[in-house]
Amino acid sequence: MFGLPRVATLWFMCGCAGVAVTSAMACTELMAPLPSGAVEWSAPARFALWWQMTESCSGRRGDFRAIRWYVMPGASSFDLDGRQVVGAAIGKNRIVLADEHRLNGSVVRHEILHTLLDVSGHPRAAFQVACGGVVACGSICEAEGGGRPVPPTDAPVLAPRDVAPRFEIVPRQPAFSQDSGAVAVIVSITNPLGTPAWVRLTPQEPGTPFSNTFGVIIDYGDPAPEGAAIQDYTYIEGTRFPLDAHETRRWVWDGVFAAGSFGVRGWFNSDTAQRLSVNVSP
Repeated sequence: MFGLPRVATLWFMCGCAGVAVTSAMACTELMAPLPSGAVEWSAPARFALWWQMTESCSGRRGDFRAIRWYVMPGASSFDLDGRQVVGAAIGKNRIVLADEHRLNGSVVRHEILHTLLDVSGHPRAAFQVACGGVVACGSICEAEGGGRPVPPTDAPVLAPRDVAPRFEIVPRQPAFSQDSGAVAVIVSITNPLGTPAWVRLTPQEPGTPFSNTFGVIIDYGDPAPEGAAIQDYTYIEGTRFPLDAHETRRWVWDGVFAAGSFGVRGWFNSDTAQRLSVNVSP
């Protein structure tokens, strides 16, 4: 049975990796009061990149400079109308984040998407399809979008190479002077079939119940040195990963690079995309 994704991080240099968010995120009415204890906060430079990424996947545009950001100091979640949430979009220009998640790219982009769409719910077309994986969509978000389809037990079984793991780096030509060197690596897979399917996963180790899914490996220098500077990945319990007909699933690694040369590879389970060299200008 497909479970909630788990995340493991090895030698994490900087930035914020995607995490499985089981708490809710929310959008509220225009004139609703801020949660008690919210403190206005200056968003870091990387938020501009996250705003652009959400505009890109949603096809909607907004004024990043008009947003006022707030944080709940010392909080991993906060109460909003009787629910514990990790973030909330209050009207069209206020976003509140729990302190623990204020640099979590997928959570921040979730609230940005609420702001761009100006909706309080979680329409499937936006949160699970167009921006799926780019924004966090936990259990409440998925349920409001109709749930995640589960392929039949006898659905076709694909190998990781069959779903063509690929990745892109945003921005393609990063610069430390631009968004303080913020970079996102988006790893994607796509079901080539017009029917739901399972992807057969290789377990982490023989006999273990867990299997790696999406991941990224980043090294310093060019040509590639021995070993990885950063390795970050997700994993699930079980050996089958579900995909709907022609579905694309994504995972995003968020980080900050100093000026210099890096090598990046995205992967899904046992299949690794070709290494791409990235030069970050000052």
